[in-house]
Amino acid sequence: MSDEVAERLEPATVRWAYRFLLGRDPESEAVLDAWCGTGSVAGLMKGILSSQEIAGLALAGFPERGSWIESPVTTEAVTAALTLRDGAGPSAQAVEELRLRSPSLRLLRKALLASPSVEHRLPLPEGPRSRLLRLPGGDVTLTGDSREPEFLAAPGFAPRWAALLRAAWPDGGADRVILEGGAGIGVATLGLATGAPAHAALVTHESSLRKAAALSENLTGNGLSRAASRAVPLGEVPAALAREGLDRLDLLRLGEPGAARLAAEMAPWLLERGTLTVIGFDLAELVADPAGPRARLAACVEAFPHVVGFDAAHEPRLLLDEVTIEAALRRALLRADRRDEFLLCADLDWLERYGNF
Repeated sequence: MSDEVAERLEPATVRWAYRFLLGRDPESEAVLDAWCGTGSVAGLMKGILSSQEIAGLALAGFPERGSWIESPVTTEAVTAALTLRDGAGPSAQAVEELRLRSPSLRLLRKALLASPSVEHRLPLPEGPRSRLLRLPGGDVTLTGDSREPEFLAAPGFAPRWAALLRAAWPDGGADRVILEGGAGIGVATLGLATGAPAHAALVTHESSLRKAAALSENLTGNGLSRAASRAVPLGEVPAALAREGLDRLDLLRLGEPGAARLAAEMAPWLLERGTLTVIGFDLAELVADPAGPRARLAACVEAFPHVVGFDAAHEPRLLLDEVTIEAALRRALLRADRRDEFLLCADLDWLERYGNF
């Protein structure tokens, strides 16, 4: 299906896309509204089929969640399935023909998942264990389990952080110290390392032993001799620096739960040191936070001189007021994994150079 198809999204199409592809209903009416306000059928399919969630579901055999699967087949459901498959609204004859061939929602879902427009985008049960990532500053090789959603979604945010550090530190990051929590298998880590190849220290933390093993392999496999991985949570930042015998911190990436809250609380300490701070912003996590996503992001905007978001092409977008905060939340909401990362910093000296990478 071509990305140029721009069939207008209806709420029913979005709802059935979630049901047929993800096996569940959308998280909320806000999700439906966000897709219908700015999305297209092609964009909806691309977003869902490139997500970490769909990768895990494909490898698990597409389990169903919720009672919707036992409901009768309706014209609305068949119409949505054909629209998702073909990228355009179907004829009445096509709807009737598919309805006769698929008398249950389970069969209708199976037919959509087996269609060429969906099947060729799904991860294979087995595949190569390495991928070449082309990042600003050079190529790196990502090694990992080909069934791992993070591996499948690479390069993720790595290009933006590689470009940022090349712009912020034109000397290659000489003498700079980078500390990271929640590194996963190391996709973003490779972006940081590529952006600052002359770093003095890059210490990453990942509490999952399985992911930490892949993280370590990715560091050594790319010749990052000054980088080290720790198979433990980051914990208190000053304590982590003390453990490593480090007396400065030039970039902190917080990828563990609670990143936005922690960054706002640590703002004076980070700003005093001129630390570039990257926070993971997981809407699924923050919906359960009593403060909520908007308040957490607004607190960061208040605590730091500059908060920078990035669009789908990794172009910087400054968060200045309620309007730009709302736009940033909408961008995160429209991402298939409902997750984004933001930069918190004291100045924007790097911004003019960013576009060169």
